[in-house]
Amino acid sequence: PECWPGGHRVLRNPYRSTSFDSLELQRVASQDLVCDHSLPPAWYRLMLGQQPVEMPTRCVEMNKCGTQAPVWLSLKSESLPAPGESKRLTGCATWQVFGGTRDCCLFRIPVAVRNCGAFFVYLLQPTPGCMGYCAEDKLPSLALQPVITPELVQGRVHLKCSYSPRSPEPPVHYRVLWSRLSSPGQREQIQQETTPQPFSHLGMDGAQLRLGDTVFCTVTAFRRGSPEQQSLPEDSKGFYAGIKFLPESLEIAEDGKEHVLTVLSTVPIACPGQDDSCKITLHLSTEDLGSQEPGPPDIALSACQVDLVPDSCSGSSCAAATVTVTAVTDLAQDGNRVSRVRARPAAPRDLLWRDYTPSHVKVTVRDLPTGNCYSFTDPHIITFDGWRYDSHKIGTFLLCRSESRAFQVHIRQWDCGGHRSATACNCGVATQEGGDTVVLDTCNGHVQGSRPQLTIKSTEASPQVKILKSYGGRKI
Repeated sequence: PECWPGGHRVLRNPYRSTSFDSLELQRVASQDLVCDHSLPPAWYRLMLGQQPVEMPTRCVEMNKCGTQAPVWLSLKSESLPAPGESKRLTGCATWQVFGGTRDCCLFRIPVAVRNCGAFFVYLLQPTPGCMGYCAEDKLPSLALQPVITPELVQGRVHLKCSYSPRSPEPPVHYRVLWSRLSSPGQREQIQQETTPQPFSHLGMDGAQLRLGDTVFCTVTAFRRGSPEQQSLPEDSKGFYAGIKFLPESLEIAEDGKEHVLTVLSTVPIACPGQDDSCKITLHLSTEDLGSQEPGPPDIALSACQVDLVPDSCSGSSCAAATVTVTAVTDLAQDGNRVSRVRARPAAPRDLLWRDYTPSHVKVTVRDLPTGNCYSFTDPHIITFDGWRYDSHKIGTFLLCRSESRAFQVHIRQWDCGGHRSATACNCGVATQEGGDTVVLDTCNGHVQGSRPQLTIKSTEASPQVKILKSYGGRKI
């Protein structure tokens, strides 16, 4: 209710402005000094002329705001309430004892603040003595929209903060504060400058500002000659300087499909010399994160290294390369597994890249269920997708072949029916997996007296196939 016209009173005295000097008033018309010790407790809105204004949120010098002891709003680590919200804050009165040091908060007065959207209202109490609540004529929000872009200046990587003031405006200066994310939610100030230019530069030196940092610039405008009149500070979006993977995480399946992973640099790549060594080489590696004991990774890359060659910066990329990621089909039901791809700059000559380890990309490999197919007795056949049929032919047949890798199974069927019925039975099977071929053959004698022969041929140094025997070799 305090936001509605009848819910608050208006303080309009132009002397309340932070830019008003009270010393002359004390000398010639002390009865006109702002004195809020008899102010009725209520919600108030501050106006200077037709302009809605706010209480200042930093220390105001003595003898400003039409009074000797100006009262301002202390935020400490708090912020002003968001639209529709209210907060209990503290009003501070500035005072300086003769010959002593200035105390920005000698007296404390409780103040509640409600954000009504287009303006603030303040729940004010009478002051403990002849003090006055201040009003600050802030520049309206200028919609500066600061944006950070990377560029090379004299062969070194710089970040440029650009902002677009609305024109025509009276001469304005800008205070630009650069900061970086030191830990989640915490920003650390790097540099501050005041400039009449609509941009500000910050060099990446590898010490104060490193690759891997997320950087912000905060811009405040103020009128030349009256720095106390300033616009609300405006933040840029965070700019991540370094190597990025796109997409930032992958979920793939054990189906042999190739997935494209883009590796890009958000900052330009400087050329250290005159030769053509103008690139950053990244060594790529994979690592299994899922199991307790590290096994072979669940993913394979199409290349072990990529080169980032300088290009003009557009979007968030100044140099990019691609690599394909494929899930390793292990034919084991081992659940979904997590691997990661790492990139490491290889012996860079540029100091900026020397101690930089880019963040990795997480790859989740979805386990596909293993299928089974069967051919048994006088061959009844059940396919991978559950079809059932019989095959009574004699000869050698292709039972199964993969379309995506070297894997096939041949079977040999002989006559096992005798005089009365024409029946065929399996007598041999040959399987190829990669470079290994395994043959189990009983087709070398009579139906009753045949002995199994097992042979393994491999083009590899050591066969990858395991052979398990039980029942004294009767089951293989």
